[in-house]
Amino acid sequence: MKKKAFITGHIKDFARGKGWFFGHFMDEKLLKSDLVDVAWQEGKTVNANAQKHYHVGTVEINIVIAGSASFTLNGQPIRVTKGDFYVIWPETVIDQWHASNNAEFVIIRAPSIKDGGKVNLQSRKLPRGRPTKRLQSAI
Repeated sequence: MKKKAFITGHIKDFARGKGWFFGHFMDEKLLKSDLVDVAWQEGKTVNANAQKHYHVGTVEINIVIAGSASFTLNGQPIRVTKGDFYVIWPETVIDQWHASNNAEFVIIRAPSIKDGGKVNLQSRKLPRGRPTKRLQSAI
């Protein structure tokens, strides 16, 4: 853990693909951590990359800052608007994603592992990183 250190900046100056600006993948040492990933995303970015998927070994907290989105979680239709949040636990299937163009989200995912433990159900690409069992033992 870093002590007596801080960093300020604009997300767009530091963000990696799809708005991720904090996590194991960062080069800037004060934005690098294997504990958590953090992103700020806009609806148009999320829509362009939306695919049916789930995560292995991570929990994801999504907070709607502006706009709205609709999607399914394990086949159940969900609609969220500004001020709403949703938490996605490992192996929850996310599909049929669409966000309004003015939508903005803050996403927190823990722990920070390669590819976020994402399994794309169209390609069946298996993730690398910590296994689900390890996360479950920490809960």
